[in-house]
Amino acid sequence: MGQYYQERFGKKTYRLALSMGGSCPNRDSAIGACSFCDEWGSAGFYVRPQLSIATQIEQYKTGLIRRFKPEAYLAYFQPYTNSFGRTEALAPLLEEALAAPEVIGLILGTRPDCLSSSLFPLLEGFIAAGAYVSIELGIQSFDEQALKFLNRGHGAAACLEGLKKVAAHPKIDLGVHLMFGLPGETDQKLIETAHRLNDSGVSLVKLHQLHVLKNTPLEALYLKGEYQPLELDEYARKVTLFLEQLDPKIALGRLAANASHVEELVAPLWSGEKMRPINHIEKYLERHSARQGRLVA
Repeated sequence: MGQYYQERFGKKTYRLALSMGGSCPNRDSAIGACSFCDEWGSAGFYVRPQLSIATQIEQYKTGLIRRFKPEAYLAYFQPYTNSFGRTEALAPLLEEALAAPEVIGLILGTRPDCLSSSLFPLLEGFIAAGAYVSIELGIQSFDEQALKFLNRGHGAAACLEGLKKVAAHPKIDLGVHLMFGLPGETDQKLIETAHRLNDSGVSLVKLHQLHVLKNTPLEALYLKGEYQPLELDEYARKVTLFLEQLDPKIALGRLAANASHVEELVAPLWSGEKMRPINHIEKYLERHSARQGRLVA
């Protein structure tokens, strides 16, 4: 991500992981949480939703300044579904983030089925004022059965519609999160996913392995032997297969997920090691003379 932001902004830019302390449509309905989601809504251990946005920013910046000496920051709202709820309630939180010193833009993590028509004028207003804005959609999969397994509460049509909605506003950067290791996942489906993204206006992709966390519906399935996570080498193979079909113009924001609350990790254990999966994938790519976009027609 550092290289992507350096090329985009011409300066050393870091993300500030922030939380609005919100929720998501699944948790607020009879559907229940997604099968993989923990009580933190994918927030890192360092996120402090009980604090104001301005205070979260200042505390996070303190640690980054000591280690990396950033020149600019992006306010990254990742946990839960950040566009769930009224836009009027969202606006002041985003404005508070952009008012912080050296914050030059926003990254809004959300679901493809939570993009209200009132959201885009708000975000385009920030862009008109000089801010960078990105929406990262938690697509996870385009496969109907996989989405049902994850208990996403929507189907593939919502994923496609969400992509179209954001792509219709080209000044907003479009990022996508995908999960590998889902039941029924085939090589052909991964190839089709890459091809679909190549034609969707996506500028950034983040890849995640599906891992099992404590106190989630997925843990219950795992303990009953009804779900088995990927071994690291098989995950590396799937990532390589996908990347070779992915347009090289699309930036790769993440090769593998890292369990942010390691004490909650059940399986696979390699999800608790930040650099091991990355190094393994890079060596796998090198060993097979593979690279992103090699097989793109």
